[in-house]
Amino acid sequence: MEVDYENLLKDYLVETRELLDMAEESILELEKDYHPDQINTLFRVIHTIKGNSAIFDFPLITSLAHSFENLLNQLRKKEAKPSDRDVGLFLDCIDALKEMNEGKDSVPDSKVSELVFRINDVLRKEDENLDPDEKPKFGLYSLPKKNKPVKLLPNADGISFKDGKVLIPKSYIAKAEEAGSFLFLVKFQPKNSEDRNCSDVVEKFSDFGLVLSHGNFSGKNGSQSNGHDNKIHYAVIMYSSDKESFLKLSPVSLLSTSTIFKPEAKEINSLSQVRPDCSTQSSTVREVQTKSRDISAENYLKIPLQLLDHMINLAGETIIVRNQLLQKIESYNDPSLLSIVRNLSQLITSSQESVMRTRLQKLESLYKRIPRLIHDLEKTTGKEVELSLVGGEVELDKNIIDSISDPITHMIRNSVDHGIESPEERVLAGKPRKGKILLSASLRGGNVILKVEDDGRGLNIDSIKNKAVERQLITEEEAERKSPEELSEFIFSPGFSTAHVVSSTSGRGVGMDVVKMNFQKAGGTVSVSSNQGGGTSIIATLPQTLSIINCQMVRTSEMLFAIPQQNISELILLDQKSVSYLDKKMVYQLRGHLLPLIDTGEILGLSSDRSRETNDKYIVVVHTEKHKFGMLIEEIENPEEIVVKPLSKDLAKINLYTGAAILGDGNVALILDISGISKFLKLHTNVKEELRTKSVHEIEDREHYLLFSVGKQLFGLDSKFVIRIEQLDPKYFERIMDSVVIQYRGEVIELCRLDRYFNLKEEVRNVERTMILVQTSLGKKGILVEEIHNVVGEIGSFAKNEDQSSGIIGNGIVFGQTVVVINPLIVLEKIGKDPVRQEASSE
Repeated sequence: MEVDYENLLKDYLVETRELLDMAEESILELEKDYHPDQINTLFRVIHTIKGNSAIFDFPLITSLAHSFENLLNQLRKKEAKPSDRDVGLFLDCIDALKEMNEGKDSVPDSKVSELVFRINDVLRKEDENLDPDEKPKFGLYSLPKKNKPVKLLPNADGISFKDGKVLIPKSYIAKAEEAGSFLFLVKFQPKNSEDRNCSDVVEKFSDFGLVLSHGNFSGKNGSQSNGHDNKIHYAVIMYSSDKESFLKLSPVSLLSTSTIFKPEAKEINSLSQVRPDCSTQSSTVREVQTKSRDISAENYLKIPLQLLDHMINLAGETIIVRNQLLQKIESYNDPSLLSIVRNLSQLITSSQESVMRTRLQKLESLYKRIPRLIHDLEKTTGKEVELSLVGGEVELDKNIIDSISDPITHMIRNSVDHGIESPEERVLAGKPRKGKILLSASLRGGNVILKVEDDGRGLNIDSIKNKAVERQLITEEEAERKSPEELSEFIFSPGFSTAHVVSSTSGRGVGMDVVKMNFQKAGGTVSVSSNQGGGTSIIATLPQTLSIINCQMVRTSEMLFAIPQQNISELILLDQKSVSYLDKKMVYQLRGHLLPLIDTGEILGLSSDRSRETNDKYIVVVHTEKHKFGMLIEEIENPEEIVVKPLSKDLAKINLYTGAAILGDGNVALILDISGISKFLKLHTNVKEELRTKSVHEIEDREHYLLFSVGKQLFGLDSKFVIRIEQLDPKYFERIMDSVVIQYRGEVIELCRLDRYFNLKEEVRNVERTMILVQTSLGKKGILVEEIHNVVGEIGSFAKNEDQSSGIIGNGIVFGQTVVVINPLIVLEKIGKDPVRQEASSE
């Protein structure tokens, strides 16, 4: 059977990359505290890499891994936390192995030799501290000392001679067979007459192999050698690879090399079968992977990224065709055909969501690199840093993760170099010696919010202001008018830096502008907030995926635009009585708060012959991380899943649009950039506390009650239960057994009424035409009501019921009327067997 070595090599490179990442994590954990599991994992990983590299004839990797393995075994025997010097050596070895894994010629032999020398130096010092009578343990043999007998593997049989030949004990062959290694007998003549026992040569052999015995032909072994210059010496060496590889690594010219034992060659079907028995590679790799991921490898399948990209493109084109089909089918008066098409639409949506998830990757892959970065920065800057990582389980598109990896790294470098003070400065300022850096990720409204926060010195706003004026970015008058938040944005200007000294870490003014540009390329935004003396927070908002997003279609000045749904708080009907002006700016009174209003058509530079007062009917309340405002629009169209297409360079510079979309009717709609519009308008931050996580949660957790009426009774429910509010036409009601349902957006929704459950008086009243859509454990259900009144933040004189099993939470007073506050989930469960008895009727 022909072996596909090219694919085997690809698998080797991928697996080695993962193993080295795992090794780096273990080293950083060992630096904090010694734990046997960490050192054992590290030892197994290096052991696996050594065996695998020998198969593909990478002698430098094999040599370094072997020496590294000896050092780790010494650490296992000590059972103590490694010193800072040892940790530095470990990481240097990992770096060299990574470089060689990415390109086998990328690391010069001299660098590997230097690392091996440093390892041997540590081992030699450790060996000198050992008790002379202490017996060597498995995996490590004492290094030879000059002019001293070399300690060898204890063996009762020993080396013997007969007729000028060396007789190899059976125990040596058995050991090589057990390990799956080659056993060689080499003959050589030493060049250094002062080295009586050939200690230097044997030591060099020990760097990549296991010397079982050595000596000269006049004595039985090295300890009995007379050391004459013309003597021919021998060595019995166990090595993990073949003869050709062994000869390349030989430190001296060999008179002869005899293969005493050669492991049986097995048929190679896969990478795991290729690996030598000595390391039991396949089982070791599985053990390491199981401990690190606790998931069976059979649950995963490697797929080329090009294939995934092609699938996502097809999913996008399918969405466009689906939208076209839905628009065409509306003109046909065939309910059965419409039902089939809507079911097809639902399946396409589910398929698209599944395809998009194939590109999602947990941020853990990015987080793994950060501890090493902090470790290196601590050594470079002399500062002490405590790192906290939160939200590693949050998923993000792989392309986005790749594009923000360098920006996140740069943000953390800046936090350590510019933000965190030295330990002495922090103690004088009354802070802990260790600075804190928090990298967090969270999902909010379909977006991923990334934060890099530190408790350092914060931004020096005065220095930023002076530097901006000095570079003529603004005038002194403009600088005085700008808020601290606006001045902070100058750190994202190209070449902008307030650092007086350029270090190897930062200070050249190159980086933060690239950070902002990379986040914008990924469809996101980045902002900064700071408290001088208290720390700095850099906040980035990113879409979870770039390809397909849910948008609300709106129309203004006879043009169609798309607003991402993750930026929409609510849609409300415009009440001209609530519009007023503050400092010549339009505001809207919304539930006791003033909401800034913008004329969307005017901001976008669109002309209209009709006045705004007669055209604008709705307000789209939108929000960003810092701002909340309303956009006046003329019409609200249907929400759509749209495929994002990139903009031309000219449009991209405007910063009012994030992309474009091809709609089902073939028209093109621009996607509005809500964050860009807020910056263009220079809106002030609505709630400064939104930058603080605690306050954000308090605002999000605050209850808002939706008020509605059935008959003359006023009801209220927490708005968090409400998915959507829709006007319905009773002629589309259908009866299924004792239930009344309606087809809504490709789903069958059961409709329920509250009058019979609450024993409301039977009286002549209007047919309920408004549905409050609620998500229950059994699916979506609709509550039929007569009128929606308002949303209030609190209910006066509110009294909670002790027994809420009936679904009634309590009672209160609003607008002089008694309001019954209900839990819709409990009420809908109770009246599940009491469906709508209202006959379907038409106007």
